Amino acid sequence: MHEVSIAIGMVKELTRIALENNATKVTGVKLKIGKMSGIVADSLIFAFDAVKLEHPLMSSAAISIEEVPLVYECNTCKKTFETDNLSFQTCPFCESYSLKLLSGEEMHIENVEIETEEESHV
Repeated sequence: MHEVSIAIGMVKELTRIALENNATKVTGVKLKIGKMSGIVADSLIFAFDAVKLEHPLMSSAAISIEEVPLVYECNTCKKTFETDNLSFQTCPFCESYSLKLLSGEEMHIENVEIETEEESHV
């Protein structure tokens, strides 16, 4: 389950972001995960919820995940298309196999919500 190592890496990055911004706690994190990234969203949420408990800054952080669809561009006809099919694709317009993947493999932190000391005293 490589989601655990991803969750550990996320916690390290979120800790860095929190410390750079003088945060007292991380309250939320939004991820974008490509459909073809190989990451199982439910497993990542489970791993993050377990790993965050060892880090006081993260202990109450909620995680949300937006799935990024597979989007290809055809090198032959130059049209783009979205698909849910993870198997080898052909262009639905010209049936070419010459495709360029535009999105669907990524995994990144889109947004981090934090509380700072000023907000805690308001």
